[in-house]
Amino acid sequence: MLTPAEVDTFVAEAFPKAYSDGYRCEAVDDSAAVARWTYDASTLRPGGLISGPTQFQLADIALWFSTFISLGLAPMAVTSNMTIDFLKPAAGADLLARATVLRAGRTKITGRVDLWVDGAPNDIVAHATGSYQVLAPRT
Repeated sequence: MLTPAEVDTFVAEAFPKAYSDGYRCEAVDDSAAVARWTYDASTLRPGGLISGPTQFQLADIALWFSTFISLGLAPMAVTSNMTIDFLKPAAGADLLARATVLRAGRTKITGRVDLWVDGAPNDIVAHATGSYQVLAPRT
């Protein structure tokens, strides 16, 4: 089983912009991954709200982390579909997202993602569903 530190080290090398923007792996088990966006007041929307694009990116990254459960630390999985519903404003702290794998096939991994503000895991602020396409390694 992968550790969050192994995922973070991989992401820092494979996708350094996400790492420098404060996206981290919080937890990973045999069916889900939890990602964290570190609160950054300079990126907030008016009213102190965490922006929709930030929430979407966290959902996408959490789902990417969940592909590592079946693929290992393989960079060649890309988003093929993602939809998100924003349920209520997110504000005031780090944002977390739990991506649960619903189905992992040979070429496609599908999952759902719930997002919440740190300290309130039962108060979901957004919900996403999506899939990742598994690509053949480039030679």
